[in-house]
Amino acid sequence: MKRYIYFFLLLLSFHFASGQTFRGQAPAPSSDLTLWYRAPATKWMSGGLPIGNGLIGAMVFGGVEREHVQYNDKTLWSGSTTKRGSYQNFGDLFLEFPKVERVEQYRRELDLQNAVSRVSYTVNGVHFIREYFCSYVDQVIVIRLSASAKGMINFTASIEDPHQDLKSAPTIKVKGNAIDQVGKLDILDFAAQLSVKNDGGTILSESGKVSVKNANAATLILSMGTNYDPLAPGYISGDANLLYAKVSQRNKKAAQMAYDKLYTNHVSDYHSLFNRVNLNLGQTKSLQPTDELLSAYMKGESDAYLEVLYYQYGRYLMISSARGLALPSNLQGLWNNSSNPAWQADLHSDINVQMNYWPAETTNLSELHQTLTDYLYHEALIQPSWRKAAKDDGTEGWSQWVQNNIFGFGDWAKTRPANAWYCMHMWQHYTYTLDKRYLATKAYPVMKAACDYWLGRLVERDGKLFAPKEWSPEIGPWNVEGGVAYAQQLIWDLLSNTMEASIVLEKDSAYRSRLAATLKKLDNGLKIGTWGQLVEWNDAAIEEKYSGPKNTHRHLSHLIALYPGKQISPLMDTLYSEAAKRSLLGRGDLSTGWALAWRLACWARLLDGNHAHQLLRNALVHITSTDITYDEGGVYENLLNGPPFQIDGNFGITAGITEMFLQSHLGKLQLLPAIPSVWPKGEITGLKANGNFTVGIKWNINGESSASIYSGAGTNCRVYFKDISKAVVRDSKGRNIVFKFLSANEIEFSTLKDQSYVISNLPFKIGQ
Repeated sequence: MKRYIYFFLLLLSFHFASGQTFRGQAPAPSSDLTLWYRAPATKWMSGGLPIGNGLIGAMVFGGVEREHVQYNDKTLWSGSTTKRGSYQNFGDLFLEFPKVERVEQYRRELDLQNAVSRVSYTVNGVHFIREYFCSYVDQVIVIRLSASAKGMINFTASIEDPHQDLKSAPTIKVKGNAIDQVGKLDILDFAAQLSVKNDGGTILSESGKVSVKNANAATLILSMGTNYDPLAPGYISGDANLLYAKVSQRNKKAAQMAYDKLYTNHVSDYHSLFNRVNLNLGQTKSLQPTDELLSAYMKGESDAYLEVLYYQYGRYLMISSARGLALPSNLQGLWNNSSNPAWQADLHSDINVQMNYWPAETTNLSELHQTLTDYLYHEALIQPSWRKAAKDDGTEGWSQWVQNNIFGFGDWAKTRPANAWYCMHMWQHYTYTLDKRYLATKAYPVMKAACDYWLGRLVERDGKLFAPKEWSPEIGPWNVEGGVAYAQQLIWDLLSNTMEASIVLEKDSAYRSRLAATLKKLDNGLKIGTWGQLVEWNDAAIEEKYSGPKNTHRHLSHLIALYPGKQISPLMDTLYSEAAKRSLLGRGDLSTGWALAWRLACWARLLDGNHAHQLLRNALVHITSTDITYDEGGVYENLLNGPPFQIDGNFGITAGITEMFLQSHLGKLQLLPAIPSVWPKGEITGLKANGNFTVGIKWNINGESSASIYSGAGTNCRVYFKDISKAVVRDSKGRNIVFKFLSANEIEFSTLKDQSYVISNLPFKIGQ
């Protein structure tokens, strides 16, 4: 069955690029959630379209006469266990086509619903289509070239390696219809193979390239890998020959499959994750290319379509960069075209890696969280360097640094409280899944070891326990003795969660008592300052110097108790929530991309949907600079966050928007806690909540509002919604469920495992 509708000439406008004339406006693609453009990309960072399967990926440019596909494997690093090194560009694939002068109906797109990038255009009445996807099932990148007439596919394929300046330069060899790329960095071997399969016509190799002439269609398979192993001593497993054999075998297996089978495998697997969540804000599908849509949005001339697109783009990027190995997404997810990217595209642990996983549980991608939780387990308890870092501090357990490579090496600065921050993720994965086996074998041992670190490090002053010689990333002085909110709030969270884990597992009662005694004496990091703010440093002189109401620093380290923590909420104590609000107002609404995401999430936790939405608008400002900056944030025309490109902002915005629809960190389902006035009606399905609940919500300010709740564990369900007293709860068979009033705004009812419930007659108002 054909998947494409061929479009004919609409001579409405002219575009000029790469010496070619681009005529006729291509219509919008059929898929509802698509980034699309009417010209090829000219810059990698701002224009390329990313595809990936969680471990490998590529950036597609879409050139007509010369296509550029830059590719990556997230394990390709220089450096070692004693040297930081940097994340690397793996290579560049170029496809050269016959020269053309006039191109009609050009369209370049990224279909989020199917995780497929496409390029389509017409030359002399022949319509050409290219499809690109990165299959998790078959672990290869697939490119398909086809045309509306037979014998029209002509191109030459070549590969370039960016590491030719190495003492032992990588080799690129052509063997029949395949191109091999092999090489070695400091300790890693790497290999890639491109195979080309033609349908009709001829294929031949010449001058280090593979050429296809007069084919009806062609399929290119690109496989790649390294011998990185997160569990092996020294992080390396197997030699170059074994690696090449694996990469070659993977390619051969995929190349023997029909293209339709490769496509079906990929799409079916991707749908199993992406289709879990659907968002409708009453938007209409945009007929504008994404770059034009972005401009219209900035002028207030478009509806919520861009917001929905950007929300789901975060989920797409997460599926595409966080699967396949116990290694988290880095600063750029896995996409990188440089041998020395900004901050080495490292594992930055004072906000960035954490933010990469903020949407994991809430947007129903729990399996992807394991690329982080498994990494933490292996690094904290199996590999030696993080435990050595703790011993260097004179205590047990584990600790680590701000900047980290994939071989356990870290430098620049110790960020000791990051162990507690990481343990938030270990605990969250349990609270959303209620998987006791995971808690007992993975999460609790890592959390307990982090507690061991702080039990041996905390110092007592005036009857309170403090973390000594700390800082507030990345602002102010280091080695502050008087205590900082960042450390105190995180340690409070760690001790509290570990105690709860001990209770769930019914073990270590004596250890639990020790934690309770420590927690009782611990300074919890919550104090009100002179201008009503939440204090960042206990030292009054430092607080006065660095935490004035005009300090617009990007980090919100002293607000971790608000988000992603659970110590501050307007539903618990308005004293501290008002102080957090004052701090947020002081920091301001303009900053770099990821910092806007954090602010958005904090305003959602403060139940201010309109302010949260303003942060969303600020995050969707079109930027063009690719330089490192700390005061300008937004998105490029390809909707990647920057500048420069850092993927954490994409993930943080998606997580923050989710907080506007549903919150559950307080042990109750807060329905529609921060809906802005510009979203008077809508529907979202498939969100996850603490207690292994799956939640869908439909709201209308002028009509019926309701929520559906699927219970994955059969636990009691608490629901918070303003004026919920007239609500009706029914099970899947329409039977009324008796519930208990906990307050005028909160109810509780028992559930059965794997059963669904509907709450109707919800009086929705903006500003719940």
